[in-house]
Amino acid sequence: MAQHYYDKFTAIENKQYNDDAPWINSSASIGPFSSYAKSYSFDRVNNKYTLGPAWGYDGGPVNIGSIVYSLSGNFLYRHSAKEYTYDPTVTVPVNSVYKDASSNTSSIIDYSKGSPVESNIVAEDGTYPVNGRHTDGFWYVRGAAVGPSPLKRVTIGSSIQGNGGRKQVRLNNGSLFAVSFMNQGLYLHRSLDKGLNWETTDTLSVASPYIFVDAALTTDGNKIYALFTYRASANICWVYLNIYDNTGKRTNTQILVDGNSSGYLGAVYQCSITIDPTNGYLYAAWECITTARPASKNIRMSISTDGGLSWATPMDVTTFNAQYWNSSQPSIAVNNGTAYISFISQTGQNGFNLNLTKRTTTNQWTNVVLKSQSTQLVNTSMVVDKDGAIHLIGNGTSASGEVYYFKSTNNGTSWSTVKELVEGTAVNTAYEPSISVDRNNVVFVTWYQVRPSSTLLRLCTRKLTNNVWSAITVLTDTAQHLQHPSLLFDPYFKLSFNDTPPMLYGMGGSPRSVWYEGGFSTNQNPTITLISPSNSQTLYENDVINISGDAYDADKDQSVTVFYQINSEQRKVLATNVSQTQITLSKQITFKGGKLYDGEMVLTGVLAEGVAHTLKVWAVDSENGQSATIERTFYVVPNRAPLLAIDAVVPSGIINTDKFKISGTASDQDANSNIKVNYRINGANPVEVYNGAGGAWEFEVSLAQLVVNENTIIIEVIDNYDAKTSKTIKLNKNEVKTPILQSVARYKISPPKGSARGVLIWVQRDEELDLRVELSMTLVGEQEQYILLEADPDKIVPVTDGIVEDEYYHETVEPKDNIILKLTTTRPNISIDNKVYLIMGVVE
Repeated sequence: MAQHYYDKFTAIENKQYNDDAPWINSSASIGPFSSYAKSYSFDRVNNKYTLGPAWGYDGGPVNIGSIVYSLSGNFLYRHSAKEYTYDPTVTVPVNSVYKDASSNTSSIIDYSKGSPVESNIVAEDGTYPVNGRHTDGFWYVRGAAVGPSPLKRVTIGSSIQGNGGRKQVRLNNGSLFAVSFMNQGLYLHRSLDKGLNWETTDTLSVASPYIFVDAALTTDGNKIYALFTYRASANICWVYLNIYDNTGKRTNTQILVDGNSSGYLGAVYQCSITIDPTNGYLYAAWECITTARPASKNIRMSISTDGGLSWATPMDVTTFNAQYWNSSQPSIAVNNGTAYISFISQTGQNGFNLNLTKRTTTNQWTNVVLKSQSTQLVNTSMVVDKDGAIHLIGNGTSASGEVYYFKSTNNGTSWSTVKELVEGTAVNTAYEPSISVDRNNVVFVTWYQVRPSSTLLRLCTRKLTNNVWSAITVLTDTAQHLQHPSLLFDPYFKLSFNDTPPMLYGMGGSPRSVWYEGGFSTNQNPTITLISPSNSQTLYENDVINISGDAYDADKDQSVTVFYQINSEQRKVLATNVSQTQITLSKQITFKGGKLYDGEMVLTGVLAEGVAHTLKVWAVDSENGQSATIERTFYVVPNRAPLLAIDAVVPSGIINTDKFKISGTASDQDANSNIKVNYRINGANPVEVYNGAGGAWEFEVSLAQLVVNENTIIIEVIDNYDAKTSKTIKLNKNEVKTPILQSVARYKISPPKGSARGVLIWVQRDEELDLRVELSMTLVGEQEQYILLEADPDKIVPVTDGIVEDEYYHETVEPKDNIILKLTTTRPNISIDNKVYLIMGVVE
């Protein structure tokens, strides 16, 4: 089953009301006419009644008819009334009924197309509605068929040959017409579905010994002009024109262009016809031998200024008349009244030229030789694009098979350097190239050539887009004998061609046949304008690419999707809307962490620094028409991690209150950066020690913060974009347990009066403790002088079991204010653990 493109939209729920509320009896009476009307209407969306034109009053009797209506809120009243004289004081009782719009009407739900959701969904025909709501709740619109038209046979038992004249045309009503011929039959074919199916609309027959030699078509968009040549013998030859309407019906038959039965023409061959879109004039050219110049083939042409009904006396374009001097293969084109004819000329036994000649207003012909060579030249085809540039191709001999391309942008005065589209070799020959151009000024050239390792023929093409030629593409490569391609040309430039241009070609064998392939679109491509970003933008961390601009599609009833793409990443949808609407483009893409983000969605991998990256933006409509692709380059400078340096660490101290410093510097290579330096000891919470643009930092560590054995100190620097650098310091803290056998404790005694002459001290201790008590009594500022105090043995008092209390006393001559008590204890080994329990005293 055929596939189509579908566009998906939201479905809008529409609630509508029916005017089906019942009429209910009312006791209302008709009063003054100013509030009554002859009719009413019902608003299905808002569920409201509205009165029609009101009755007026002219001061006399008023015939209000049998029915009038009045309105009160949601209530519509219908009154049966009669003729009476207006009296504002009188209310006339009538038979009245009413409807209640607020509660008595019923409602229904239907749907309409909403906003675009997704474009170009490929599905088999019938998967979704053509234009309606699907069971999934969304609205779908079916678009064009997927892919180019498949191969279709036009007719059996006929052929085409000669690529100088066009074998097909397209009319304004969308129909395609093609011409084919074989011996005594000439056929006109029509397709109403872009070449999918064909029918024969007219057959022109001649009796033997007549045969058709060539035929060519052109159109003004509404009529078909079919030029054809036929002959019975060398002395009975004709050039005729048939005119057809847009259904393929013949309206004018066999209008004579040239020739008669009395030998005016010696022989006829290929012909070509075209139309000047500016005025409708027809131009025809053909190849013939005349009785006036029987030794050579020459080119003749004529012009019709009345739509083909009559033709001017034919003109001789070339006038050779000698052996090995011939002109052949004419292809005619026109641009604003100037006719151009390209043809092949032979000038002697070993001289061949590719010529272009143009007609002046005085019917004189100026000739330019575009290509000269000693080997044979055959076949030429020419077209004029919508800008007036001439595109012309010629074909080398069958032994080498070159295709030469020429272009002129100044009416044939000068020409571009020849381009060899096919470099003919023994395995790469080209025959009968045909040229055309679409409304986008894309030039297409198609030819046939021998298949590799085969005697069969296949079709190939190249196209010229923005002055760049594509590679050779093989279009059709079947086990058939394919030849004589003829491309469609629209002189009004309404068509865009697919990658496979629309063409007729012949299929050899028995029986012969004519086939159609390719595709085109009458759809206008959307346009796009990009305001930002500028080209060559450089992005730093957290910088933003602002995509702004607009897109537009002039066609009706289409959806338009605008895409953007970063480098070769997957394309993303930038905007979607309906055609004939100015589509505003707005998107912000953020550069962070080396990647591009749309919000939280990652668009790219890590982008390399120092190389150009590309942003592409383009629009595609639902007929697959595509705008030009706008490109912007940009560069990135990813955020670099800040730098951290640590000075040599020298731990010091032997007790927990001791401290040592750790110091260093921090910096950042990026502009406008701010950095913080933190440290953590053994996994504790970080402590900030620096915040700024960069510089020196330091902090202190006390031994108390460290644990015995290994300690880990992590120092890290973090910039304002969360890039981080950290370093680790490892320190070992050793626990030294040296036994202490003697200890000294000093106590300062502060007398309540500031000084004292005598001190009485009591010390409670283990009875076995070896205790030495000393006392210094000096003035503040004097050197301490200790004297040994002896306890009175008679005053050693037991306190509890094993604990005794000693008494000591000392007195000076004068009061002293710097009084220090020193106790020294001694134990013979670490197994003895005697203690001092209490020290008390009195000063005087």
